[in-house]
Amino acid sequence: MSAGHGALRSSLTPTALAAWTFLILFETLAQIALKAGGDRLGDGAIDPAWFMAAATDPWVVAGVLGYVGSFVAWMVILDRIPLSLGFPLTSICYVTVSAASVAIFHEEIGALRGLGIVLIMVGVIVIGSEGE
Repeated sequence: MSAGHGALRSSLTPTALAAWTFLILFETLAQIALKAGGDRLGDGAIDPAWFMAAATDPWVVAGVLGYVGSFVAWMVILDRIPLSLGFPLTSICYVTVSAASVAIFHEEIGALRGLGIVLIMVGVIVIGSEGE
């Protein structure tokens, strides 16, 4: 199967589309939850007490579960889409994580960072339309 647009279109079964949706949701959850957990843990020394606090922090646990969910979704995706096409498409998470960081943590995205995100998305579109 070629890595062109035809490969993507033929690979986008309902299962693959659901896996992409879950990958984006789980990856975004993992990043946001781990940021919240890291903020709660603070700047303390990374010692056994810190590991215990991290292991019992609900945000850190949610982040780890987000990574487990993304792993499962990614395994389904890799079974259905060529890696050379699927991996670049994960860049969509740059948009969702950035948007969530603005909405939840009130972070600012400057013009240059915003332009970088747009360029990444243009790259995703180019990669996804190869062969047309």
